[in-house]
Amino acid sequence: MFELNKKNIRKILLIITYTILLCFAIIKFDVLLNVLGYILNLLKPFIFGFCIAFILNIPLSRIENSFRKKDNKKKKVSNSRAKHEELATKKQKRTNPKLRVLSIILSLLIFIGIIFLTLFLVIPEFINTISIFKDSIPSAFNTCQEWARDLMSNNPEIVEKINEFKPDWQQIYDEAGTWIKSMASGIIGVSIDVIISIFSGIINFFMGIIFAVYMLMQKEKLTCQLKRVIRACMPEDKAQRLMYIGHVTNDTFKKFFGGQFVEAILLGVLCFIGMSIFKMPYALTISVLVGVTALIPVFGAFFGTAIGAILILAVDPMQAIWFVIFIIVLQQIDGNFIYPKIVGDSVGLPGIWVMLAVLVGGNSLGIIGMLIGVPIASVVYKLIREYVQKKKIEE
Repeated sequence: MFELNKKNIRKILLIITYTILLCFAIIKFDVLLNVLGYILNLLKPFIFGFCIAFILNIPLSRIENSFRKKDNKKKKVSNSRAKHEELATKKQKRTNPKLRVLSIILSLLIFIGIIFLTLFLVIPEFINTISIFKDSIPSAFNTCQEWARDLMSNNPEIVEKINEFKPDWQQIYDEAGTWIKSMASGIIGVSIDVIISIFSGIINFFMGIIFAVYMLMQKEKLTCQLKRVIRACMPEDKAQRLMYIGHVTNDTFKKFFGGQFVEAILLGVLCFIGMSIFKMPYALTISVLVGVTALIPVFGAFFGTAIGAILILAVDPMQAIWFVIFIIVLQQIDGNFIYPKIVGDSVGLPGIWVMLAVLVGGNSLGIIGMLIGVPIASVVYKLIREYVQKKKIEE
């Protein structure tokens, strides 16, 4: 029989409150979205900071471990008793503030250096390519016209039509300039909003770096505090399960991004060596671009190849074709030998699910979704596989 005691009254109140909030969320869904958007906008620096801290933590951990190994080699380890080993282990676990600061500085230099290297190499070359295209379009058109005349030499009527087709390039350039000016005048109306959004993004980025540095300096303390909060708010079994999911997620993301980063560097270096051997133009710029875009699984290298081919096309169309063939061969080597060895089973997803994760992530969140789609799908896949295996053992 149902008793109206304090415990049951609390449950009834919780159910009523939950029902009211759910009904309000359904009826006023647009208001809820606006409130969530406002909250997310306020939390942007913290979100940026957490993402930057997670990325920086990958090189930071490796730098710290390499420094610790060097220190341990210099120290004379006595073979006396287990007590000495315990003391050494405790000392290793303690965070050295100077070592942490040095590791954060080196990680930041790597992170910011990659961003600026990519921007300062790629953007100037694109501007240069536009001017090269402008100068090379007439000569390229004449080459195509000559090729068409040779091909249709048996049809005098078609050859005559080809000879009659002579575009006024100056008029085309003037019309293009007029169109760009009209587009610019339309953009001026919203230029203030664009400038404000760019300025806000830059502020959020640098604020995110500051938060990231604070998080990395106290990451052990923050992790310990988070575990205490989880244990205080949940039963022990559920708290353990949540912390296990967090551990799997952190481990998967760390291995994935670490592996992708090393693989992208190797791919960029191999691209530079190959392009230098074959004397292709823009070797350094395109190699950096291919390496950066290779961070995106499956489709990243295609983006880098397309942009690189456009850059080379302005200089030598034949070289652009050879470049595409070279990248296809390099991709085969990377996919069959480099990627499995470096990234290995850290993703743990069959190929079809990797492609699906990239497509869904890209459609949902753009480039960021393409980056995080694969590790998220990998975590879900691993947890479902463990659940199914557990059920089979229980049966």
